[in-house]
Amino acid sequence: MPRSRFLSGSWYVYLNLLFVFVLLVVYYCMGGWSFPDYPNYVTIVNNGGYLFSKDEYLAEWVSRFFLSQGLGFFESADQVVDFFALFVQIFYILFVFYFGVTKESISRRGWFFFTAVLGPLLITTALRASPAYILIAYIAATGGRLNLKFVLLSLLAVSFHDSALILVAVYVASCVMSHMFKVIGQRFYLCLMWCSLALILLSQQVAFVLFSVVSKLDIGIRSVYFQELPETSIVKKIFMVVIWVVAYTTVKNLTVNTRTKIFVCGSVLLTAISFSLSEVVGIRFALYVLGSCVLAKGAFLFSGQHNSRYRQIDVVLAVAYFCLVFMDILRNARGA
Repeated sequence: MPRSRFLSGSWYVYLNLLFVFVLLVVYYCMGGWSFPDYPNYVTIVNNGGYLFSKDEYLAEWVSRFFLSQGLGFFESADQVVDFFALFVQIFYILFVFYFGVTKESISRRGWFFFTAVLGPLLITTALRASPAYILIAYIAATGGRLNLKFVLLSLLAVSFHDSALILVAVYVASCVMSHMFKVIGQRFYLCLMWCSLALILLSQQVAFVLFSVVSKLDIGIRSVYFQELPETSIVKKIFMVVIWVVAYTTVKNLTVNTRTKIFVCGSVLLTAISFSLSEVVGIRFALYVLGSCVLAKGAFLFSGQHNSRYRQIDVVLAVAYFCLVFMDILRNARGA
């Protein structure tokens, strides 16, 4: 029996466009100042390209250029941030609907799920990191080799946000492992995944073991994340478990590239350890995992394989997740 046309083909493009359109309308109707990170961007502009210290960035050349040199072209810091937001939103639209779609692996269905789970954050709030999340997800989902295209996309990703550096390193390690060990069995993936889940569930105990070491390291401005043991948030831990489920079903998908699967396992393990030390850092990495997974398998909670009975249910769950995150961002925006 053929599948419903409503949930196949170009309908994913239309749904994706609808999501993006709604997000943009809300953003510009409410104004950038309504969203949490906007004041920080204005402060960066007024400080000449940094929030606290000139040494707080390892890369971020493009985003720093916009935010440090913008006053030479615009009259106020608000106008600089507004222009930067517009630039990022145009980048999002062009990449998601044109440059990021490949016949070999990345489908429009995958980008629909990407917007459903990350669009509310990347289009309205995390503007500086938005291109980095998009590019890392694209690199990981395609499972490409370490070639010139990979180098250029990686440089572009880290030029927007430093956090992409670590994910690029994880992907390089994934490529090296897939080359050295030609056959990596499903047991290897599942072992890493279950270890990661244990670290997430036992995050408080893991924190006690690791915190005394990490808190003594000289990591510059980023030491602010590791000054005290993180408070336990049940909601955030549930979110991390959801991310783990998304990653687990990605590893179970038979069509996902080996390099992608190794990257997913490695990045989930990194996320679990980071979450034990700092919920902020852990969730930041978790969003990279989430974007990479949904794009790679073209699904949300389930595996996304063509013979799956839950493909249409997955769309409904993704829409529900989009609405939940969107409403949470709106709630924070009203309180800002």
